Amino acid sequence: MIKGIGIDIIRIRRIDEALARWGKQFEERVFTDKEIQSSYCLRKKAKLAYLAGRFAAKEAIFKSIGGGISWRHIEILAKESGEPYLANNKKTKEALDEKNIRRVLISISHDNDYAIAQAVAL
Repeated sequence: MIKGIGIDIIRIRRIDEALARWGKQFEERVFTDKEIQSSYCLRKKAKLAYLAGRFAAKEAIFKSIGGGISWRHIEILAKESGEPYLANNKKTKEALDEKNIRRVLISISHDNDYAIAQAVAL
């Protein structure tokens, strides 16, 4: 049973502007260490799209579950196939259990200037 659906779109340039203005402080406030490390090996344009996709996914997850969790407790990783998934850490599990949500499906896409993500809470 679907418990919630969330979608978010972001202009990739907003991530570039946030990094230019706040640098590491922005990265460390919004993204987990694994998410940041995964972006390091990418060229700047690909890194910005990657981070914007993760940002949009986190917003979509907030919307699908109704909040109650911080940015850094939502960790989005990728399977070998590239499929994104919500990592199951302690804080995430607690927030989902409280709302009787078993899992959250995520889809992320980016093209040119925008990144978009959708989350479905089950």
